Amino acid sequence: MSYGSLFERLADTGAAQPQGSPADALSASVAAHLAKMLSTRAGCVSLHADYGLPDLNDLRLSLHDSLQRARLAIEGFVAAYEPRLSAVKVLPLPREGTTLTFALEGQLELQGQRRPIRFTASLDGSGQVKVSQG
Repeated sequence: MSYGSLFERLADTGAAQPQGSPADALSASVAAHLAKMLSTRAGCVSLHADYGLPDLNDLRLSLHDSLQRARLAIEGFVAAYEPRLSAVKVLPLPREGTTLTFALEGQLELQGQRRPIRFTASLDGSGQVKVSQG
């Protein structure tokens, strides 16, 4: 059984395979990819102009409208560029200071079966996104 994405396996330095089930390895791989995706700003990837999120600081709307646009942008972006997830829904979570936190809920495909999964993504003021399962 292969663990991680192709690029994760290519970058492997010969360390032992991750411990745990294939589902754990897959969800960790998806979380790492989501963190990279959500930390990329629109226009930064020359091959795909639509790859990345708009700068959420530039949304000059009410907080409610900004969160709604951010939610829709994340759902569309994940649907387009993370094929291992389907039926993704993004839900804003209560704010902590200047950090925006979203739950990403969807279905993870593993060995022909879809399983429900939930990730939490925290966007801080530095532009980096941390994603964890749960």
